[in-house]
Amino acid sequence: MTNNKTTFDEALDAALDGVEFELKPVLITESVLNKTKKEGSTSPIELCRTDSDSGSKSSIQEEQPIHTLNTGALDSALSKVPEYSTNSEFLNTLFNLKRCPRCNAPLVETLSISGSPSTDWMECSNKVCNTFVDMYHPMSHQASVHRDAHRIIGNFGSYGTGKTKTSEKEIEKHIFITPNANILLGANITSQYEQTLLRDFEKSFPLAFMENRSQQKGYVDFINGARLMLRPFDDPDKLRSNNYTLVVMLEASEINADAFHQLKTRLRNTAATYQGYDWRKLICESNPDSGWIRTDVLLVSDEIIQHGRFADEDYSKQQDPESIDKSISTHVASTDVNHFLPPDYIEVNSRNKPDWWIRRFLHGSFLFAEGLVYPHALNCVVPTPKDSEGNPLTPKHFPDWRVLVAHDYGLMDEATFVYAAVDRKRNKLIVYKVDHTNNAPLKDLAAMFRDGTKDVSFGQMYTTPIIDPKNNKRDYNKKDLISHYQDYGITFKPGHVNVEARIIRLNDYIESGNIEIWDCCTFLINELKEYKFKPKTLDDKSSDNRPIDKNNHSINALEWIGMELPANPNTLYLTGYDEYGRPMSEESEKMRLKASQSWQLSDTMDSDRTELDSSLAFGIRGGLF
Repeated sequence: MTNNKTTFDEALDAALDGVEFELKPVLITESVLNKTKKEGSTSPIELCRTDSDSGSKSSIQEEQPIHTLNTGALDSALSKVPEYSTNSEFLNTLFNLKRCPRCNAPLVETLSISGSPSTDWMECSNKVCNTFVDMYHPMSHQASVHRDAHRIIGNFGSYGTGKTKTSEKEIEKHIFITPNANILLGANITSQYEQTLLRDFEKSFPLAFMENRSQQKGYVDFINGARLMLRPFDDPDKLRSNNYTLVVMLEASEINADAFHQLKTRLRNTAATYQGYDWRKLICESNPDSGWIRTDVLLVSDEIIQHGRFADEDYSKQQDPESIDKSISTHVASTDVNHFLPPDYIEVNSRNKPDWWIRRFLHGSFLFAEGLVYPHALNCVVPTPKDSEGNPLTPKHFPDWRVLVAHDYGLMDEATFVYAAVDRKRNKLIVYKVDHTNNAPLKDLAAMFRDGTKDVSFGQMYTTPIIDPKNNKRDYNKKDLISHYQDYGITFKPGHVNVEARIIRLNDYIESGNIEIWDCCTFLINELKEYKFKPKTLDDKSSDNRPIDKNNHSINALEWIGMELPANPNTLYLTGYDEYGRPMSEESEKMRLKASQSWQLSDTMDSDRTELDSSLAFGIRGGLF
């Protein structure tokens, strides 16, 4: 068979042969479903075909089924056929159909739900044929989402990547292949879907397929029993009353994570199942962000597919293999994937924009999500070295290490201990351990501290352990938190108060590569992904650059450690430094050492606390030395 001798109908038949189920949507009526069941259909591919697919005139007049042809499916099918994949003339003809691919009658405009001519669909002028053709031709990154068989799909990308169009077509496809479907479309607020996807859907979807609509109750019904429901996702408790076959979350990063997890449990409608096949689906659509779409979708994805020359981040290093969810996939696209945009679109929109804005909204990067306090911190995460039994190494394996410990106290919030060490041989700060808990009494926190420092040998401490400088309030006994810890033989000194100075110091170490964070410190790593500055717009010129006071318990402790080190990370040698990171004079150093030794002493311990002092690092009666 050669291209120049193949008729249009023959070429079309060849292209359609073997097109996959999800790429050739056909609207199935109850009569067709029952008829197919009687004939013993065993797969969705067979389910999508009726006798009229043979093209016989009698069957068309008798059944009058409504068929759809998705040109994206033809694109995929033809790309696998060498004879046609390079024939641009044929493809051009195919994707600019003027005649019905079934009966060759002229194609004409069809009315959409909005009452105007459909933006995507055409219909056959032969009313007996009753064929509708979808002229939508997905770009490669959109087709990749359409072909994805995962239950939960994250469709993330920068501006102009066609995310909303992809979701719109996923809804259309689901309607066609799922009689009695229950589809939920929503966003954090109503206007986010009313003025975007819903508006485009109404201008595209043929009116002939709609049966009923209620603006007040927020639903659209279709002739095969499928229903599209429209809801805001501002209150997760309101999402518990229905089971769905498809859920689409627009601007997912602005929706509460509780809504996402609630909706995962509502994918229980069996209308999207048939003889072992299951095409229930939840789609999260958003620009990249550092919130739950990163932690609960991207970083637990079974597969991460990146599209575009800018989307080249290596997210695998940030994934925990034990947390991978086989039902989740993520697609990340940068703006350059859309070849319909003006050639200078990225250049024009990059002018006078900050780096984080370009990375997030044009390059589709999750590593430069807006407002992260430590955007490059995850580059410092390294595999945890382990001993022969698989346990993480500790300071006892590194005699040259000098250990620093910082404690962020919390009762209802997380109480956190961060353990780090100066590696003098490599000129690096090593964060090797993080402990955290909540609702723990001081006795348990003291025990946690002792357990965390049990492998710290004599003389390995760099300085007195550090504690939150704000915990200086005294109780009715006129004792502050430091005094209470001294009752357990542990002495802390307050950390540095100035937040801005702490951020600058720690960022200097991160940017210079003089800090390593072992990947066993998952609590710290997760906080680094979430710790953000207060949201600002491009026209916000205020000088308030304070971070949001959450997701920072272990980070604050690490910042206090950083303030004990020299301002210049490349001079990380063992000496004393003042609060500005300047090396102290010899006399000052002697005074510092003398002062630091005072915390090693302890008052006599009560008998009920003797069990806390069994560690060799603390002596027999308490007092670290």
